[in-house]
Amino acid sequence: MTALAEPQSGAYQPHGIIPHPRAPFPAPAAAIGWRPPAEQHRAQEAADAETLVRQNLEWALFERAHALSARHASAAWGRRFNRPLVPYALAALFRERSADGSSMVVTAATRLWLAGPEPSDPVDLLAALVDLARNRDQRQPWDVRTALANRHDVPDQAVYTGLAFSSLDTHSGTFAQACEGARSELQIPGTILYLAGDPSMPGGQRALVADRRGADGHNALTISSHEALSTPVILSRWPYTRVALSLLYERSGYGRVLRVMTELDREIHAADERRRKGF
Repeated sequence: MTALAEPQSGAYQPHGIIPHPRAPFPAPAAAIGWRPPAEQHRAQEAADAETLVRQNLEWALFERAHALSARHASAAWGRRFNRPLVPYALAALFRERSADGSSMVVTAATRLWLAGPEPSDPVDLLAALVDLARNRDQRQPWDVRTALANRHDVPDQAVYTGLAFSSLDTHSGTFAQACEGARSELQIPGTILYLAGDPSMPGGQRALVADRRGADGHNALTISSHEALSTPVILSRWPYTRVALSLLYERSGYGRVLRVMTELDREIHAADERRRKGF
């Protein structure tokens, strides 16, 4: 017997005792998932960096939607007497990671409509785009950047992310009424909608509705968001209110528009995934 009372090869073993092979005792680190502090710190830094990228993307999407509203107001004001535009505009927003991987770049494919002799309803305009997308040839790539939009700055590898909608008819009056009292496009207010399908979110969507005042309203922004903005409110670039998705549909006055945007968003997601895969 050794000092550890372990039988040696060929040594006498008491009757009835079956020797068991010795197994190494698991290291405490492996047993509880422990990692060195330096490794934990690097993992936390990486997670924080990705959170920042996501939050910056959310604000970049909103800023592009805000720019759509402002440019739409400028274009509609400038053309109000010559080939006027309807007071609605749409943008399909895309994202692509920057070359250094530290941020997301947002681009857009935008659609403006010329005013016609018949009244233009935003639901009818969007529903026509839904029909166009649904009736696409499934055997061919279908490019939303050219099929639905008047212009775009979207690279081939960018990923479709969501829809932005601009309305120059607001709760304070129509675009025509705003023009009567305005001295420039800077005084034209607008409403901004953003919607994106997201199965991980309650209700399956990220959405926001924002009221943009003109210069005579101090360019104020009132933003109501359902999961479209996740930055802590105290650190946000603009103040916003977290609201339930049902409230955006029921009390914003844009429930019908959001519903048809939901259908269009779903069709664009499917079509753009096929485009990027090359079929």
